[in-house]
Amino acid sequence: MAATTPPDDPHEGGDEFALLDAWRAGNEAAAHELFGRHYHCVHGFFGRRIPDAAEDLTQRTFLACIEAAPSFRGEASFRGFLFGIARNVLLKHLRSRARFDAMLERSVDDELTRTSPSALVGRRQEQHLLLLAFARLPGDLQLAVELFYWQGLRTGDISAATGVPVSTVTTRLARARELLRQYVGELGGPMPPRDALLADLDGWTRSLADAHVAPPDRRTAHD
Repeated sequence: MAATTPPDDPHEGGDEFALLDAWRAGNEAAAHELFGRHYHCVHGFFGRRIPDAAEDLTQRTFLACIEAAPSFRGEASFRGFLFGIARNVLLKHLRSRARFDAMLERSVDDELTRTSPSALVGRRQEQHLLLLAFARLPGDLQLAVELFYWQGLRTGDISAATGVPVSTVTTRLARARELLRQYVGELGGPMPPRDALLADLDGWTRSLADAHVAPPDRRTAHD
């Protein structure tokens, strides 16, 4: 399974900012187009963490994009902008839950942005092994892996979305790969799936983009 590389065009998504501006001006067709392009991946971002609130948080994210658009300075692609908003919506939601108060005294990004293993479903032995290893990663490394491999964001966009330097993003990705290899090597079971997984870790990691519970029928924020 060959690995692919996220696109490098710094102007990628420019037409989507135009669609966002049109939506802000009341263009319903532009709203439906943006939802059609990005609903599934944003819903998956939330569904992998808090499935019961994924629909509501997806709606909030798209509405928050409208509010944030005037202050956007063009430092990221549209997807980088969108997942920066999604991350903020997620953290705001989790901070509002009383049971997370104790967690907030530790690292918010490390603990609260963790993917829920129960929301992920591997369809192949290799994916199942990789998910077991992925579940052991710290939350900040999980988020970096998801945004880079599953959402196709460049390191610069991840930096903008998470508020850390590009060098930190690069370090987190490298550390995540190192730990995934280590954890996979520690797992038991048949050798062939593990060997295949370790031979193409990037490719199998990208294959997890759809390894989650499918979202419900798509809706728009104004439906």
